[in-house]
Amino acid sequence: MKFLYRYFLTAPTALTLMLLTPAAFIFNLWASNILTASYIASKFPVPYFVAQLSFNPEQLKTWYGVLLDQGILDKYLQTQHIDSLFILSTLLLHCFALVLISRLFAVNSKGRKIMVVCALVSAIAPICDQLENLVSYVMLANPRDFFSGLAYIYSSFAAIKFAFFVFAYITAPIGLIAGLISVMTRNKKSPLISQHA
Repeated sequence: MKFLYRYFLTAPTALTLMLLTPAAFIFNLWASNILTASYIASKFPVPYFVAQLSFNPEQLKTWYGVLLDQGILDKYLQTQHIDSLFILSTLLLHCFALVLISRLFAVNSKGRKIMVVCALVSAIAPICDQLENLVSYVMLANPRDFFSGLAYIYSSFAAIKFAFFVFAYITAPIGLIAGLISVMTRNKKSPLISQHA
């Protein structure tokens, strides 16, 4: 973690990040569209966030049972595979976007350091998303009779995931505004320094 923190303080360059961030956004948008289409095609009985935050093993078993009865559990499993692609795209987008925003702050400034830390912390969302997926694979291996405790672990990872999604989406605009103020402040100081030089 310390290595990544030190690395992102100065690298990649702002220009590289300006290229990587929109590319990550397009990747994320594409993965999101595919994931949504696959989830709809899987005909899961409730919206994904309802299932993920249910904290209810019996209800999850009932929903999985519906998929078994309809013979479309494989389609739902395929959606879980696609979700891993979306998770990767989210990890890249959050990281590149927040590190790019950090470049609005001066090198070695507190603002840059804070934004780099936020970029690293934002990774908790996709990491928990993937852990949630791994738990779901275990449950889906025995959809009607999985160990009930797994449902609570599954929903806990989901809750943490959503919390850190919110963290990233709040941090980005706040960091952007603070960064632009930092740029304007430095630009105002520069002419004054030139006049006294």
